[in-house]
Amino acid sequence: MAKVRPPRLNVDQMVCGLRWLPLLLAPALAYLDDLPQREIDPVLLLGLALGGLVYNLIATLMAYVEFFPDWAARVFWALDVALSIGFLLAAGFSIYPLLTIGLFATLEAAIRFNVMAGMGTAVILALVTGLGTIWSQVGFSPDTLLPPALSLVALFLAAGVAGVLVDRISKGVARARDEELRTLRRTNERAKAIYQMASALNATLNYQQAMESILDISLMGLEELESPEQKPVGVLLLYGAQGMYVATARHLKREDERRTISGEGGLIARALSTSEATLVRNLFRDQELSQFESLRACRSAILVPLRAGFDIYGVVVVASTVTDAFTDEHKEVVAAVCTQAVMALQNAQLYQDLREERDKIINQQEEARAQLARDLHDGPTQSISAIAMRLNYVKSLLHRDPARIKRELDDLEALARRTTREIRTMLFTLRPQLLETQGLAAAVTHYAERIGEDADFQIHLDLMDLGDTLDINTQTVAFNIIEEAVNNVKKHAQCQNVWVRLGLRDNFFITQIEDDGKGFDVKATLDSYDQRGSLGLLNLYERAQLVDGKTEISSTPGQGTIITLIVPLTQ
Repeated sequence: MAKVRPPRLNVDQMVCGLRWLPLLLAPALAYLDDLPQREIDPVLLLGLALGGLVYNLIATLMAYVEFFPDWAARVFWALDVALSIGFLLAAGFSIYPLLTIGLFATLEAAIRFNVMAGMGTAVILALVTGLGTIWSQVGFSPDTLLPPALSLVALFLAAGVAGVLVDRISKGVARARDEELRTLRRTNERAKAIYQMASALNATLNYQQAMESILDISLMGLEELESPEQKPVGVLLLYGAQGMYVATARHLKREDERRTISGEGGLIARALSTSEATLVRNLFRDQELSQFESLRACRSAILVPLRAGFDIYGVVVVASTVTDAFTDEHKEVVAAVCTQAVMALQNAQLYQDLREERDKIINQQEEARAQLARDLHDGPTQSISAIAMRLNYVKSLLHRDPARIKRELDDLEALARRTTREIRTMLFTLRPQLLETQGLAAAVTHYAERIGEDADFQIHLDLMDLGDTLDINTQTVAFNIIEEAVNNVKKHAQCQNVWVRLGLRDNFFITQIEDDGKGFDVKATLDSYDQRGSLGLLNLYERAQLVDGKTEISSTPGQGTIITLIVPLTQ
C-alpha cells in the first residue's frame, strides 16, 4: 500500500509561508559572529536575500493558485540548498546562516520527501561548512571542526524529528481516510439494503421478510466493533396473547428465542410511551430486557418502537457489548428502517384481513348455494316430484275409478299452489325488492305473510316505522338475519309462536327474533360446527359484523330461543 502523506497543497503553502522567516533572519544573524578572521560580503548577503524573497514570492503564488507540480517542489528545495551555501560563503562560513536557511532546507527535505533526504541535506550543508571553515581559517584543528560538527548534529536531529512528525501525521491521515472509507462503505451498504428492502416491500406483502430486513440493516457495520467471541444482538419483539414474544432475532441464544416478557415496564415501556427511538446503556439493569441472557452483557443499545398511530406492534432492540457503540445518525437510520417496516406490517395485516374477508365471502357464498340446494331439495323439488307422481296416479284412475279424479285434481291443485308459494318465497328472500322500495318493515311484513301461509307456528310482528334511519346495507343484513333465524325455527324449533321485533333504543337499532320452541345448547352447537354441514349460527354472527354490529343468541333447552341483532346508529 502506498504511503499516505498530507495533501500536497497544504504542505506547499506551509513551506512557502515558513520560508519568509529564515530568509529575513539569515542576513541579520550573519553579523552576530564576531570572529575577526571572518570576512562578510554585505552586497552578496543582500543580493541573496532579495533573490530568495523573489523566488519565494513566486513559489507562494504558485502554491495558492494550486499550480505546484512535483518538479517545482524539487526545484525550490534545490534553490534553498544553493541559497544556504551562498549565505555560508557571504557570511564567511559562519554557522548562523546554517541554523536558519540551512535548517529550513533540511526540514523541507524531510517533510517533502523523507528522513533520509533531510539527513542527506544536513550532511551536504555541514560538509560545505566544515570545508569552508578550514579553507577560510587556513589551518586545521579540532576547534575548527567543532561548530560544523555541532551544526551537523543539530540538523540531523531536526531532520529526524521532522521525519517522525511527518510519519505520524501521515499515519493519522491514513487512519482517518480508512475510517472515512469504512464509514462510506457502511453508509453505502445501508443505503443499498434500504433500497432493496423498499423494493422488496413494494413487490411483496410478506411481513416476515420486512422484519428480517430490519435487523439486517440495523446490525450492519456493528460486527467490526465487536470481539470475535461476541456478536451484536438484534431482537424484534411483537405483542401476542401472552405478552411480547421474539418474532425474529440475530445472535440470540436458543433459550432466549422462546422467552416472553410483559413489556409493561422498564426501557421498553418508556420507549413505547415516547414513540421515539432511544439510546440506552447497560441492559443488565433493566427488569424486562435482563431476562434475555444474550442482552445482559450489552453496554449500549437502540430501542425503536414499532408504532403507527394508536396501533402498537412491538419494539426493535439493537444491542452491542461496546460502550457508546451507537450514534444519533445510527439511531436515525434504524428508526427510518423501522418506520418503513411498520408500513409493511400494516399493509401485510390489511392484506391478510382482506384475504380472510374474501375467504369468508366465498364460504358464505358456498353456504348460500348449499342452503339454496337444500331448500330446493326439501321444498319445491319434493313438491314437484309429488305432483308428477300424483299426475301419474290420476292418469291411472281414468279407467279404474273416474269418480275420485276430481278430488285428486283438487289436492293436486293445492299442492301446486303451495309449491308456487314456496318458490316465490324463496325468490323474495334471495332478492327482496320490496326492501329497497318500501323499507325493512314492509319487507318483513310481506315475508311473514308468505311464511305464515304454510308454517306450523304463528308469527307475531312488533315493527317500528324506521323511516330513513337505516341505510340499505343495515336493512339488508337485518332482513337476512330474520330470514335465517325464521328458517332455523321452521326446521328445528318445534314451536307454536315466533315474535319478530324491530326498534330503536339508546342510539342503537335492535332486531329480535324469539320463539317458544324446544331451545338448544348454544355453546355445544358452536363447538361442534367443524363436524356439521351447516353454518347457520356462524352466519348470524358474521353478517352482523358487516355493519359493525353484533349478534347475541340466548337459548336454553326447553325454554325457547332469542336472537338479537344490535347495530349502532351512525351519522
